[in-house]
Amino acid sequence: MPAGCPTLDGHDDGSIAFLFEAVDLGMDYAKFDADGFVPLALILGEDGSKHILKLIGDDDEPWTHEQSVALGREKLRDLDEDAHCVTLIYDGYFTGDGGRTEAVFVEGYQLGRSFGVLMCQRYERRVDEVVLIGNPMLLDDEREPLVSADRKPVEYPHLGPETKKFMLDTIEVGIQDVEPEAIIMTPFAAVQGVDGARDMWRLVDDEQNPTVGGGLDFGREQFASLNSTVHCAALVWGGDFPDDADEEGAVFIEVCELGRPAGLQLVQPYRRIDHDRVARLGDPQIMEETEPFVRPEEPRRSAAFARLQEIAAQKRN
Repeated sequence: MPAGCPTLDGHDDGSIAFLFEAVDLGMDYAKFDADGFVPLALILGEDGSKHILKLIGDDDEPWTHEQSVALGREKLRDLDEDAHCVTLIYDGYFTGDGGRTEAVFVEGYQLGRSFGVLMCQRYERRVDEVVLIGNPMLLDDEREPLVSADRKPVEYPHLGPETKKFMLDTIEVGIQDVEPEAIIMTPFAAVQGVDGARDMWRLVDDEQNPTVGGGLDFGREQFASLNSTVHCAALVWGGDFPDDADEEGAVFIEVCELGRPAGLQLVQPYRRIDHDRVARLGDPQIMEETEPFVRPEEPRRSAAFARLQEIAAQKRN
């Protein structure tokens, strides 16, 4: 390779594979939307998990492509996740020796490195198909990092690191649940054991006439008998977001870490892009502290300690 050409040297195998996966994802969206897709971020967690963050403004005015890309950089800069690699994916045009063509661009950054990279996949539209032009190109290996080195993670009271991750992952399941469905979805319960294993199930209070409130009450009844093999639990449901815009909704979650004095109820607002795609609006917002699903046990006092208290009381009298 000629000296001075950009390279992916210093990136681990997982990040390199992830960058090319982001290019493929961008091409999938380009095929889906001939008018240009809504920019998105793809995040690779330290544990190998992946999720998509679609980028759309949280006001009623239409957002330009440039504004959505800028929003992506803003959100990734202070990313509240234990990420390993992040990408920002958007549609545009590339001008080179072969002229001007449509292209998918991917800005990537492996956390801990000094610089990010910029990749590009050119393509052209032929009637009803999208044809790739060559292979993905690495345009730059000295991009400004997408994630700030001194970012401060958002703190959630009463939730430890494992429960926080469980909460965010469960919200993502709720987002996926409402994408092809109506705003109101059947509530579901989720638990994570102390061994890290997870389980989820639907909450239906009445097969003939199910209700959200009845399903949640049913879930709380089930959670009241949780034992020490469970680390954390959550109830999830969908509903309207307090806003006049018809296309907006929200995923609600009530989460509790067993042994803590309280839980949290949070809301993740979103906006519907089309029939089966939604975009998050910001990060989860804390609504209120809640009663724990299972009351923490009072510490047992030994008989000897009780006897000492009795003697002390007698002396005071």
